[in-house]
Amino acid sequence: MMRMRTFYFLLLLSFLGNNVHAQSSNRNLLTVAQDGSGDFTTVQTAFNAIPLNNTKDVLIRIKKGIYKEKLTLDSTKNHVTIMGEEAATTVLTYDDFSGKVTPNGVKLGTTTSTSTRIVAHDFTAINITFANSAGPVGQAVAMLVDGDKARFINCRFLGFQDTLYPKREGTRQYYKNCYIEGTVDFIFGWAIAYFQNCRIYSKLSGGYFTAASTPQGQAFGYVFNQCELDGESPAASVYLGRPWRDYAQTVFLNCNLSKVVKPEGWHNWDKPNAEKMAFYAEFQSKGAGANPEKRVAWSKQLTENEAKKYTITNVLGGKDYWNPESPLLTFGLTGVKDTSFNTKRAFSQIQKQFPQASLVELPLPSSVAEERGISYCNTGTRDLKLDVFHPKVKSKKMLPAVLVIHGGGWRSGDRSQHIPLAQKLAERGFVAVTVEYRLSTEALYPAALHDVKAAVRWLRANAKKYNIDPDKIAALGYSAGGQLAALLGTTDGVSSLEGNLGNAQFSSKINAIVDLDGTLAFIHPESGEGDDSKSISAATYWFGYTKTQNPDLWHEAGALNHITKNTPPILFVNSSVARMHAGRDDMRKKLDSLHIHSEVHTFPEAPHTFVLFNPWFEPVLNHITIFLNKVFGTKP
Repeated sequence: MMRMRTFYFLLLLSFLGNNVHAQSSNRNLLTVAQDGSGDFTTVQTAFNAIPLNNTKDVLIRIKKGIYKEKLTLDSTKNHVTIMGEEAATTVLTYDDFSGKVTPNGVKLGTTTSTSTRIVAHDFTAINITFANSAGPVGQAVAMLVDGDKARFINCRFLGFQDTLYPKREGTRQYYKNCYIEGTVDFIFGWAIAYFQNCRIYSKLSGGYFTAASTPQGQAFGYVFNQCELDGESPAASVYLGRPWRDYAQTVFLNCNLSKVVKPEGWHNWDKPNAEKMAFYAEFQSKGAGANPEKRVAWSKQLTENEAKKYTITNVLGGKDYWNPESPLLTFGLTGVKDTSFNTKRAFSQIQKQFPQASLVELPLPSSVAEERGISYCNTGTRDLKLDVFHPKVKSKKMLPAVLVIHGGGWRSGDRSQHIPLAQKLAERGFVAVTVEYRLSTEALYPAALHDVKAAVRWLRANAKKYNIDPDKIAALGYSAGGQLAALLGTTDGVSSLEGNLGNAQFSSKINAIVDLDGTLAFIHPESGEGDDSKSISAATYWFGYTKTQNPDLWHEAGALNHITKNTPPILFVNSSVARMHAGRDDMRKKLDSLHIHSEVHTFPEAPHTFVLFNPWFEPVLNHITIFLNKVFGTKP
């Protein structure tokens, strides 16, 4: 672990030397941006800059945009990671298809129809969409992978027939939190591929999810674990797979199969011999498409002991013990949830200094109803959830709503930490909503901001259902959540920060902000964020760049820099830790000059985590409700 930390620190230092000429082939960090703000304007030129027989890790950051390029990462250009800003907005696409005749008179086939082809080894893609935009014209590959040890994290693969081609036999590929769509055989090939927590989506009239061509003697083919198989296709219209070659292997473990899946499950491709050679199996499938008693007789339902064989280590490890879940070449996009910040641990850290502190453990008030685990948007790879707490008795008047955003350094924490606060707000006449957003282990800034804006739009879309007044919506956040609440409230109308995660017809405007110890500026004399001298800071993890590498990005994320006459009233509630409210006083000066109401309440002896514990919980709750009733003109 120490060796790995040292590696990342050295890598960070190497990135700081970012003034090397853009075409230099010995750089560790390259940036592609269509607007000319990076090192290259096309992805292929960045690929071309990587030397053959490359032996060191290279990170290529791709800024959002639609890049229409036919791409190839050549053999021996190994150890490359490409990372987009967000999968939905960073799109690599082309429109070739099998049968198309090029201007040179060459007729394309399946392989040569490919939009993006990865031949190199040790390749990783994060937050990218790979697409073939030819449409439903037959075979048209979006991504072909020939290299060994390829990883795709939070990626999307868009197409129709033959979308994803894990091609080369014996090569190992790992797909995590990905979205893959198509019609016929849209995951096909010889490789060993493991799909973890992916959504596999069938389009049009349906067909076949997979067409493995596993060679004889290869231990594994395709393994899908905890995946979602659904689509727009008619019910019972899609087979789980058919054998492109007789020894095809495909296994589904713990997957949710929707009604689009055919009851018989598998097709033999009119090759009776394949029924004896192919290995098609399931373990604990669930959903409307899980029909073990109706599956073809030549498929298998695994026992618990048999299913244990299909671990990531067993399937992909190989003789070199490859670990596809090892740290990614980024400042923290691991795809693994960080649980280091939680209420119990935070409490243990303050007990000695604050012996009077206690956990807030409250029963659900009898006057409050709750609905938990509601999906408010889909990021392209998964659903995001929220919880709603509201008065049981429906008021004749519409109620103000409060979106509650948790803290944890944009990297940890979860919405459940503020359930007591949400319950008490509901008891006092508010519709309180605790919200999940993507943390820096999953997606970089501004993804979290896009998420909470989508949550506000969801509130307005569901205002009638929950009796919400759409003109009285507040954002309340603690720590990192406070920063997000303030940025959410000050960037109304900034289209570049809006995101596109659903309910676009509704506004994400906020009518009040409650900032509980959240920073207002990252580049500011009072800010402690971005000090990477001892370890990489939470903000550096979140932005993916150090403060010196991309100061504009750090500047953009500070609410202080977005104050206008349309900024809503703000309540600041702060602990004794001064750096946690960096920029607050300068922000209040700006607000005063625009005659916008703001308040500050400080607990001078309190720790940063004060809002989670007694004796501070009740006073904080009182400050919040008094402020909101004042600015919304509601009665307590």
